[in-house]
Amino acid sequence: MAKQGATYKATEADRLFVERSVTAGSRINDIADCLKITDDTLRKHFRYEITTSRERLKGEAVRVLSDSLTDNSLDAAKFVLSRVAGWTEKQDHNHRSSDGTMTPRITNIMTPQEAAEAYAATLHDNEG
Repeated sequence: MAKQGATYKATEADRLFVERSVTAGSRINDIADCLKITDDTLRKHFRYEITTSRERLKGEAVRVLSDSLTDNSLDAAKFVLSRVAGWTEKQDHNHRSSDGTMTPRITNIMTPQEAAEAYAATLHDNEG
């Protein structure tokens, strides 16, 4: 942190750093510490960057998206329709069996005796 009363002159590199730090969600006191100035000095010299950085970033993102739409980007169109127009992709899964219920069809039921015999037969087949 700089000495109290020291004169600070903001540079373009500092302005860019503050802008990027604010859009990244950094806290004011952390940004000030990086520049070795007080929080008040940061707020005094970088008020514009602090108050407008996120909105300007969103505006740039909208411009890029708009340019992508102009270039006939299918992905951009899907994004806009899903976020702005509320469209969603829907997949219809039919989980009903052929008789209209959700009960699976039972095809082959063994009695416990048949299951034991089948198991014994596999053991016998594996020995030889």
